[in-house]
Amino acid sequence: MSENVLKLPSQIIFDNLKELMRAKNTAHESIFKFHWKKMWPFSLIWPQVDFVRIVRLMGELRNNVASQKKLAKEAKSKAKPYEKTFLDAVPAYLDRFDISCKYLADVAQWKQNLLEKKVRHEVKMMRDVSEYNQILKNYEKAQSDLVEAGALVRAGWIEVVKGIADESESQTGKGEECQQ
Repeated sequence: MSENVLKLPSQIIFDNLKELMRAKNTAHESIFKFHWKKMWPFSLIWPQVDFVRIVRLMGELRNNVASQKKLAKEAKSKAKPYEKTFLDAVPAYLDRFDISCKYLADVAQWKQNLLEKKVRHEVKMMRDVSEYNQILKNYEKAQSDLVEAGALVRAGWIEVVKGIADESESQTGKGEECQQ
């Protein structure tokens, strides 16, 4: 807790964004990677993907987006000049993150429905993958939009890092001058 007192608001927001992305990326990998673990006999060793839990996690992440946007808005009033670009880019990034989480939850829900055999149109013998393909296309678009917005956040973050470095350099320089 005491280490957060020493951090700038933008540093706290950046750490929160990293945690949100880490959680989302873990869910993404659970759904789309490690297919060999889902085949017999590996499926006996590794537990199957819990799509219901992923849907719930995406809902929690989407709820966190609102609190992070509020935190970014509050931080703007206290921000130093070099933090402005970063804090201006964060709300758009969070909006894109929210959309991406929504579509990832849709993917997980579709897969859960398939497991529970809740296929649309009461067709039980045949899979209709057109709906799933559309969900994947929406998720792919949301991901590319998120990456685009992430580039702006990264550029803003670089300004913050440079500003912090310049500030600490000037303080170090003053401290050395006082000693001489």
